Amino acid sequence: MSLPRNLRVGLALTVLVVGVAVLAEFWTPYPPLAIDVLHRLAPPSAAHWLGTDNFGRDVLSQLMAGAGTSLFVAVIAVAVGAGIGIPAGVVAAVGGGLVDTALMRLADLTFAFPALLTAVMITALRGPGAANAMLAIGIFNIPVFARLARGAVLSLLRRDFVLAARAVGVPWRGIAWRHLLPNAAPILLVQATIQFALAVLADAALSYLGLGAQPPQPSWGRMLAESQNYVWTDPLLPVLPGIAIVVAVLGLNLLGDGLRDRLDPKLRRGR
Repeated sequence: MSLPRNLRVGLALTVLVVGVAVLAEFWTPYPPLAIDVLHRLAPPSAAHWLGTDNFGRDVLSQLMAGAGTSLFVAVIAVAVGAGIGIPAGVVAAVGGGLVDTALMRLADLTFAFPALLTAVMITALRGPGAANAMLAIGIFNIPVFARLARGAVLSLLRRDFVLAARAVGVPWRGIAWRHLLPNAAPILLVQATIQFALAVLADAALSYLGLGAQPPQPSWGRMLAESQNYVWTDPLLPVLPGIAIVVAVLGLNLLGDGLRDRLDPKLRRGR
């Protein structure tokens, strides 16, 4: 069976972004932090394929290094959200009653604070930085995964294989590990991909506001913030990090959409 088009395009764009981030760990055209004020705001040329910024730094090298920063923040943020949210959702669904109510109300309380507001509060306490951006985005992701895991597990609890496992005395921990999580994994994987895209976008927004990665660490959001004053003299300068963000977010969204089409039996039958 051929892969859906959105899955193929999303996978290609995602592999491109990840490949650039990995390559930047070993090679960039110039050191990303190297300053050359004599060639500041230079147009694209054979020496600097995408030109230089207001400090004379190579834009291509900055973009490549910024890919690694954005992806690292997104990976940690999604891992925090999934690592706490999924177990909480499973416990809420299996426990029911007061346990379910307490955990879901706590999730509602957490969900009431957007990632940006959470980042502002954390920054006020600990100062700005990439680690605090990861923490803020991760906290925002917890109720998303908790609600999704709870809904998926609730739909599985009355299935025959779960009832059979309970009838033969399998403890809830074993049922969750062997039956509930494997069957809920596809929908959780799709959501993780979508949250990954949102995390990249949130990291760019926080860095743009000065709450994320701090100088001199390369960051797409901070590149946008630093280049906005030169939009009339060098229009390409703010466009390039914007394109990088769009490519990364679009690729991850298409990947998540394609995975949903591929993994959801109802959608496959509808096609």
